[in-house]
Amino acid sequence: MVLFRYIFLQLIIPYLLSVAILTFVLSMDTVYRLINLIVSKGVDATSVGLLLIYRLPQFLSVTLPLGVPVAVLIVMVRLSMDLELTAMHAAGCGVRKIASPVVVFGLLLTGMTLFITLWVQPTGFAAFEAEQLRILESHTAKRIQPKILNYDFDGKVLYVQEKGDDDQLSGVFIADRRLKKKSMVVAADRGIILVKEKEQELILKLFDGIIHLTEERPEIYRSIAFQSFDYIFKLPEIVSAEGGHIWGVPTLELINRKTHGAQVELLLRLTTPWACLGFALATITVGITNPRSGRIGSYLRVLILIIVYYILWMGAKDLTFKEGMTPHVLWIPPFTVFCVGIYSLYKYNNNLENFFVVCQHLFLKRQNHKIASI
Repeated sequence: MVLFRYIFLQLIIPYLLSVAILTFVLSMDTVYRLINLIVSKGVDATSVGLLLIYRLPQFLSVTLPLGVPVAVLIVMVRLSMDLELTAMHAAGCGVRKIASPVVVFGLLLTGMTLFITLWVQPTGFAAFEAEQLRILESHTAKRIQPKILNYDFDGKVLYVQEKGDDDQLSGVFIADRRLKKKSMVVAADRGIILVKEKEQELILKLFDGIIHLTEERPEIYRSIAFQSFDYIFKLPEIVSAEGGHIWGVPTLELINRKTHGAQVELLLRLTTPWACLGFALATITVGITNPRSGRIGSYLRVLILIIVYYILWMGAKDLTFKEGMTPHVLWIPPFTVFCVGIYSLYKYNNNLENFFVVCQHLFLKRQNHKIASI
């Protein structure tokens, strides 16, 4: 029990430091975009801080598993270089006793990451989208000033003759920033900006106007008068979010959805946390090194392990979008790392050299068990 507590406590500080550093590095692009909102667009710092907090669970779902091999490697290398592992073996402590605190550590982090990916992450992203829409609505209304050309909308230019205190617009003119053979110019007497949260759309609702349409043939021209017209703009993204709005869908709702995209997202939330346990098992023997050979080899092997895992993960994710491919291929990366960990622990515990010797040892062990049972 003393040995278990000693190794377990040794893992905590390196893990927290590695997760903090990895999360900071991963969030740099988002932090830059959010700071740019404050500096260039005058968005309230409190709202920007909320956006960063809401986005944090998405970063943690990546960095929590990635911090496990870093922490286990640091602890195992230190125990090896200080000859503490040699002393533990001399005292009769086998690989099972040394590995048990690391395995428990990996299981606890797997449960914590599952809680984040299944509940905290979708809740945070839903709140992120809601706050982003609120900022866009207030910011857009603030940025539109009368008698000034506005270029905030993607590929469009907006001009307003007058703006009321209640954000009612008068004398609205909208056109493509670069006029093409097929272009649309809209002029309206009145307008107001609306945001549809469910559809994630920014709408300029226009009243009493006319639409001018041109075609590829210059002699063709059309005009359409309207009493009410919804001009839908593409929402400018504050922070890019690949994967779309499904990130904010609650997990229980994803279970009931039968679409392919929903099943992929559900399995991503379920499979990613199990990398914590797989990395914990696979890194134990990698970190056990000969003090004379140094620690560089161990660092390189763990780096290769992480790279191979994420190559498998990206490959499995790409396969899910191929026709006829089941989303369950997402279990391959964590299961592969888990098998590598079990194999390496078995090989180290029995002092075996390579894969073929391990297979031979398992075969002979099975044969001896059959003979003993007879």
